[in-house]
Amino acid sequence: MNSPVISVKDIKRNFRSVKKKDGFKGTLELLFKPEYVIHEAVKGVSFEIEAGAFVGLIGANGAGKTTLLKILSGLIPPTSGEATVLGFTPFERSIEYRKQISLVMGQKAQLWWDLPAIEAFDLLRALYQIPVEVYKKRIDELTTLLDVTKLLNTQIRRLSLGERMKMEVIGAILHLPKVIFLDEPTIGLDVLAAQKLRHFLKTHNQKEGATIILTSHNMDDISELCRRILLIKEGSLIYDGDPKNLTNQDECQLKVQLLSTPSLQTIATALGVSVQNISIEEEDPTAYRIVLDRKNLTSTFQTLLQHFSVADIGIQEPSLERVIQRIYQQ
Repeated sequence: MNSPVISVKDIKRNFRSVKKKDGFKGTLELLFKPEYVIHEAVKGVSFEIEAGAFVGLIGANGAGKTTLLKILSGLIPPTSGEATVLGFTPFERSIEYRKQISLVMGQKAQLWWDLPAIEAFDLLRALYQIPVEVYKKRIDELTTLLDVTKLLNTQIRRLSLGERMKMEVIGAILHLPKVIFLDEPTIGLDVLAAQKLRHFLKTHNQKEGATIILTSHNMDDISELCRRILLIKEGSLIYDGDPKNLTNQDECQLKVQLLSTPSLQTIATALGVSVQNISIEEEDPTAYRIVLDRKNLTSTFQTLLQHFSVADIGIQEPSLERVIQRIYQQ
């Protein structure tokens, strides 16, 4: 059995911040006798990832996703625990390690903004010592796949967000890293740009066998690309496995349109289900989603028609996004 490319054992990461009290006295204490608060961003996380895997790292804002990626890419050290990537300790930042990984952060530009894209790529070619002929062929392939060939002589700062993200991804994989960390690469992209980027990443993963960890709040990214997800909640790993296993095959969703707006508790009491299994559509306060066991469909239909004025009703399969949302809320 091959050794894992990424191994994380009981990783913890704490951050210390100063606690400020109200008023002038609080300001003085901040200067002369500061009081510190410890925030646990990552709490004893452990997992292993094999070569060529495409893994989704998901969680709510502040769950610890980006902190974990920064530890694995070597930007910050863990407070305790052990992490190895390709056999290296990331925070030692050896040149050999940095040649084999890449990090793309959707909310932070990493290419030089004042340079045209092709000149930024030329600099990366020199840094990674990529042979000229190999480099030219790779640039041609990557820019064609992402449909940005005509933009190579445009300054990075003059590109749209979607175009810039495509250039960032090209720059990140130009040296064909063995491990790629992607922190929300589709954030802010329109539907078409996000779809093209997803297709490109999937193709690259299959063709080059790169190990990829992706964080995203867009469940389309996760469901289309990732065969495995790591779900983090408040710094702790609460699920590790196939995303399909999160959606219970015995469950389904009813989308019900009513002529009135009863409370969630009223509906839950009438149906004999938990109020956590019912939600209101944001765009329509008369539309409700009810998660229930398939075997209770008939009795639920009857109860709804007996107790409420129903305008419309339909059955939907539970989406990964809804399942994750319920986990966050619980």
